[in-house]
Amino acid sequence: MNDRANDEKLRILQERLAQIKQKDETLVSPIHKREEVIEVALPQTETPQKKKTPISFGWLKYVIIIGALGYGSFYAYNNMDFSNIFSSSDKGIEEIQEFVLEYNLNIPGGKIAITASFEDESAAKAMVNDLKVKGYKCDYFFLPNKSNSKEEVYKVFIGPYETEEETNQWTHHLEGDFEIVKL
Repeated sequence: MNDRANDEKLRILQERLAQIKQKDETLVSPIHKREEVIEVALPQTETPQKKKTPISFGWLKYVIIIGALGYGSFYAYNNMDFSNIFSSSDKGIEEIQEFVLEYNLNIPGGKIAITASFEDESAAKAMVNDLKVKGYKCDYFFLPNKSNSKEEVYKVFIGPYETEEETNQWTHHLEGDFEIVKL
């Protein structure tokens, strides 16, 4: 069979179905049509189900915020020094003392130039070796042992030199900042 014959048969079949449907609709008159209502009786003992509402945790954020504020206040109260805040301004000025660093070095000579500070002794030794290779007289010391400071650092110095001019002459070729100390 070819496609044309199939298409023709299909068209004829669709027309026939449409005619049958039309005929069925005209046979049943509106008087004969009737609606059927089916009622289902529920037993009297059954109670209607209530909808369950989901539990809301909106109040939880307020509890967390209040707890955090309470903990922060407790922490601040126990760890902050409020004496400076509430004391008079005159009393605070009297209590401020300026710290003056004093060295007690037993090095013969007039002046040294402190060139660097290190927390690690090996770094201080390495810098001393580098400076000695370059021709400087130098060494290092542990600051708490040779001063009134409690800062735990190693200070590298060049010198000692007799005058400040001689010290400046040697420090002229150094990179970075330095501090000249009178012995």
